[in-house]
Amino acid sequence: MASVPPFTSQYAFPQEGLNALLNIAPKYFDNASHTLGNLYVGLFTTSWSTIQAYSSQALTLNTGTYPVTELSSSGYARSSALTAGTWGANTASTVTIGANTVSTYQSTYTGGVTFTNSSGSTWTGVNGIFLATGSAGGTAGTASGGTCTVIWYSPFSDSSTVTLANGDSLTVTPTWIAVPYPA
Repeated sequence: MASVPPFTSQYAFPQEGLNALLNIAPKYFDNASHTLGNLYVGLFTTSWSTIQAYSSQALTLNTGTYPVTELSSSGYARSSALTAGTWGANTASTVTIGANTVSTYQSTYTGGVTFTNSSGSTWTGVNGIFLATGSAGGTAGTASGGTCTVIWYSPFSDSSTVTLANGDSLTVTPTWIAVPYPA
């Protein structure tokens, strides 16, 4: 039996995100009337090493056996809607992963998303971003944004943990990238 290589991706797609993508991409990929709709960016505080450890499990936002915790601080809210037209054109490139050179395709959100802490308190332990289909709520949760599905989680590109004091801003640029697993 072949061994499974360690998880090294900078993205963790939870099962619900894979299901959502597989229900859209294979069936409606070329039909503009069937889109995912608006997406929202949120901040999470769970360590990336914990997310990696449970990457093959049922990761869920704020609930369940393997929860990923969204930042919960005064003044914090997910981003405004990222509409489909604000994602850049798909671009192709190649990257080297180990001994393999593979083709990748990516789309980057134009302009980035800025979170500003104006709460008077400090936001601590922010480890990355997630992309969700709702402005509030979590997996199987309902809130003003209704039920939402998390599409993916990603640490910051330098794997740092961020603290935002009152008045600090953090700008992130979500990038959707597809990389085949090297053979």
